[in-house]
This record gives sequence, structure tokens and C-alpha cells, in this order.
Amino acid sequence: MKVTKDKAAANKEAILTAASRLYREKGIDGIGIGELSRSVGLTHGGFYGQFPGGKEQLASEAVTRTFETNIRNWQNAKSIPELVKGYLTQKHLDNWTEGCAIPALAADVARTGGTVSQSFTQGIEHFIEILMPLVGGETQEEKLQQAQQVIASIAGAMLIARAVDKPELAKQFLRSVINGWPS
Repeated sequence: MKVTKDKAAANKEAILTAASRLYREKGIDGIGIGELSRSVGLTHGGFYGQFPGGKEQLASEAVTRTFETNIRNWQNAKSIPELVKGYLTQKHLDNWTEGCAIPALAADVARTGGTVSQSFTQGIEHFIEILMPLVGGETQEEKLQQAQQVIASIAGAMLIARAVDKPELAKQFLRSVINGWPS
């Protein structure tokens, strides 16, 4: 049975949404094409019809999708302290599947490389663009360094907080970065 263009677009959307969530939860190599396809009610053939480049194409597009959903949160921040406090929350710490792409996917992306890394880089660059008007600094270079420092600080704190097995230590990492940005 031939799939309509609308149904094909809906299938692709469903796969990207599921992949974005599942990659953050299980890692890029933590879920196979079969499991992912089944999670949205498709066959392997249906998957490859949507992603002829295979898993790398899917991972690249899913990373882009993950950044797109996170960008809305970053764009709403009016200041760096507001962004930092909004990012370093218990809810974000506990919510891998809806959280930021950086702490959830950076290690996987570094191992995967290729177009997946290109998509990740574009997401990071977009975050930097959002932060540039909010950071201090006299020159563009100083602003760039501060924007990069914000990203590295909050994503690093989140990554470490998720990795440690002591909840109080996790909270201390988040608070240390929150307290490092003047209100």
C-alpha cells in the first residue's frame, strides 16, 4: 500500500520526535533502528524510506530537532542569571528525555562524528548567538568567550550532577554554578 505524502511526513515527524527523546535517554548507540521503528509503529522499510542515509541521517536530524526544542527555552531568557537558574533546575536534572542536548548527547556525538557532529556544532553556534546579546564584554571576542563559558559551565554542571550517585552532591554542583553568576 502506497503511503501518502502527508502520512510519510507524519511518519518522519514521529520518528524524529521519538529519536530525539530516546537518544537523550539511551544514547545514540543505545537504541537500534528496529526498536525505534517499532516505537512509532513502522517497519525497517518504512524507516529507510524516510531516512535513506540510515542511522547517521536520523541521528543528525534528531540532534538538530533536540536543539530546536531547547532553543525556545534559551530565547526566552532576559539575562544570563535567569538562563542559568532556569537551566540548572531539579526538573532538568531529572528529565533526560526532554532536557538539553549538550549534557545528554555530547559524548555520543564526539564518538559518532560526521554529520551528527555538524548538527551538534550548529546547535551550539545557535546557542552562542542567543547568548551574545546577554553577556558582558567590550569586544565580540570577549562576548564570545563569555557565551562559551556560560554554555560550558551550565552543561558541565548538569552532566556531572547527572553522573554522580549522591543527590546532595548533584545539587551542590548546580548551586555552585548558579551562585557563580551575579543576579
